[in-house]
Amino acid sequence: MPKQKTIVTSERIPAPAAPYSPATIWGGVLYVSGQVAGDPSADIVGQTEQVMQKLQVILEEAGTSFEHALKANCYLTDISEFAQFNAVYASYVGDSKPARATVEAKLAGPAYKVEVDMIVGIPDAE
Repeated sequence: MPKQKTIVTSERIPAPAAPYSPATIWGGVLYVSGQVAGDPSADIVGQTEQVMQKLQVILEEAGTSFEHALKANCYLTDISEFAQFNAVYASYVGDSKPARATVEAKLAGPAYKVEVDMIVGIPDAE
C-alpha cells in the first residue's frame, strides 16, 4: 500500500490563518509546523508555555508525545531570553532531549518572542 500524507489538525488549537497545516504525517514521522503563542502579549516564559502546550496537543492528536521528538528548531527574537525559554522547553521534553537548533530570528509578528517546530516519530505507525 503506498504511503500518503495525513494532515493533523485539532479543535483545541486555532486553525492556521495562512495556507499551511499545523502538522503532517508521512511514513510514521510527524512534521509539526512552527507554533507561536496564542496570546503574544505574554513574556518569554508565558509565550514558551503556550507554544509547548500547542505542540503537546498536536503530538497527542497524532498519537505521539515529546518522548518521541527527534528534532526541534527553536526561534527566539531575543537570544538573551534563552535561559527562560530553555527552562520551560526542558520541562516538556524531559529526558527525551531531541536534536535541536536554537537561533535568534525575526518572527512573522512583532509581538511574538518564540516559535518552535518539530519532527517527531510516531511509535505505533505502520
